Amino acid sequence: MQNIKKNEMTSRERIHATINGLPVDRVPVFIWLNAHTGCKLMSEYKPSRNSLWNLIARFLWGRFKRGGEMDAKELWRFLPLLFDVHSYNFANAYSAELGSDLFMVAHATPWQYAKYSYRNGHILIKDLFGVTRGMGGIYPDMIQPAIKDINDLKNYQFPDTNDERLYTAFRKFRSLYPEVSIAAEVWGVQDFTSTSMFGMERFMIFLYDYPEEMRDFMRRWADFWIEVLTRSLKAGADIIAIFDDYGYDNHTLISMDMWKEFTYPQLKRLIDTTHEAGAPAMLHSCGYQEPFLDYYIEAGVDMLQSFQPKAGNNFQQAYENYHDKLTFITGIDIQLGEYMSSEQLKENIIRNYRTGGVKGRHVLGTTHEIQYTMPAENMRVIFDTIKEIQSGAHDG
Repeated sequence: MQNIKKNEMTSRERIHATINGLPVDRVPVFIWLNAHTGCKLMSEYKPSRNSLWNLIARFLWGRFKRGGEMDAKELWRFLPLLFDVHSYNFANAYSAELGSDLFMVAHATPWQYAKYSYRNGHILIKDLFGVTRGMGGIYPDMIQPAIKDINDLKNYQFPDTNDERLYTAFRKFRSLYPEVSIAAEVWGVQDFTSTSMFGMERFMIFLYDYPEEMRDFMRRWADFWIEVLTRSLKAGADIIAIFDDYGYDNHTLISMDMWKEFTYPQLKRLIDTTHEAGAPAMLHSCGYQEPFLDYYIEAGVDMLQSFQPKAGNNFQQAYENYHDKLTFITGIDIQLGEYMSSEQLKENIIRNYRTGGVKGRHVLGTTHEIQYTMPAENMRVIFDTIKEIQSGAHDG
């Protein structure tokens, strides 16, 4: 195998070599932070190199914490989300400071390009897709869907793909960070649609009651994102990250037969278009994933994130069976990690690294966004262990 010195490659070279099963100087790392966690870390763990961000983070984290965290007023639960606004790029840039090789950048978070109102003491947000949201804890949850009946389903009008605001983040990120991998987040046909556009119960009922209309809507949904992903790659992204959750703990969200009928064809279209544009396709899908792996290979998925153990996924077994065909982004357990001792968490990360990171086609990544509820010592262990692995301390 080619001998490559540590830190000889750029992050972008490292990620793309890993996807293609080629030698790398060290395992690539993916760190994904919840916005509130970013504020906490800048305040209590490691200040950013940007002094203004530190000042803002300390202020927001202080107000959130003093207000009782989840019991804080809506304003103080909402404002940390500004760290996710891609035009300011706080969260991603800070992740890079912590050692991440990969950025995931959204075209429009639910609170961008939105219409705001204030009613009965609550912040209301109408997002780019026509979904009305309110603060549920620390996230803006759907309280009124965009599609409520069959007429809405048939006549839904998508946002304008010519809106340049959808692509400015990629131009800015590529200009600021020419050597990193930038994954453009696009939505598949099952997750955002079910949780936001319809509401889960209505989505399920419509699959049974209006199958032809749902197939048509899903095709149009994919058409929209195909246009967006193509332009995003031209604007500076080098990977397409398809967000589409298919499972929960030990079960799929819908039956495999329905998934193959409704979801799979549009997933394949998104992947094919990404490949035709010369880019790799990454799939982020939460929950139980093992029943889908053969279909992911058939569809051409290049990278799978996040493969959560809590949901019933066995990384060691899946890596053994599929590592020659699929790159796994996993290994830093965010869900179960909150309940591990710091020693157990460190051992778990190193074990997962030795399963895949030293062999190839593995990005050592968090199994979801790191939440602010992760114990402080465990957060420290995560980042310290990443540094040790990047230095080669656990290669033996």
